[in-house]
Amino acid sequence: MTSANPHDLPQLDERRCWELLRSHPYGRLAVAAAGVLDVFPVNHGVLGERLYFRTAEGGKLAGVVIGHDVAFEVDEVVNGVARSVVVHGRAEVVEDAGSIEGLDAEGVESYAPTVKTTWVRIVPERVTGREFEVGPEPPRG
Repeated sequence: MTSANPHDLPQLDERRCWELLRSHPYGRLAVAAAGVLDVFPVNHGVLGERLYFRTAEGGKLAGVVIGHDVAFEVDEVVNGVARSVVVHGRAEVVEDAGSIEGLDAEGVESYAPTVKTTWVRIVPERVTGREFEVGPEPPRG
């Protein structure tokens, strides 16, 4: 963990961020389309340094994320320590049959009982993470 400013929360290095992304199959995808912000809970997988998730073809999620800048976040609080990782990047449909077969073999499971046939890849532009001990806010002033 590193922090340049004593008032900032400690930052996680990129290696640790990817470890947390790999170990947490459920996160939140934030998008802004047509001037509207939205957040979607999604199950995801990590291959290399790319995030992948499935969505229904022609569904709302596919319509708002494809070709757009997105943010994806996972977090946890374990034994009094909170961690959060945010990936900023661009979403694109996975169309290569070989890649789709490989992704299907990875076993990314959806929690929602709906058919999802479209794979989406998030190509990261920036990955950041924070970690801190949970505690009360210090006195002001």
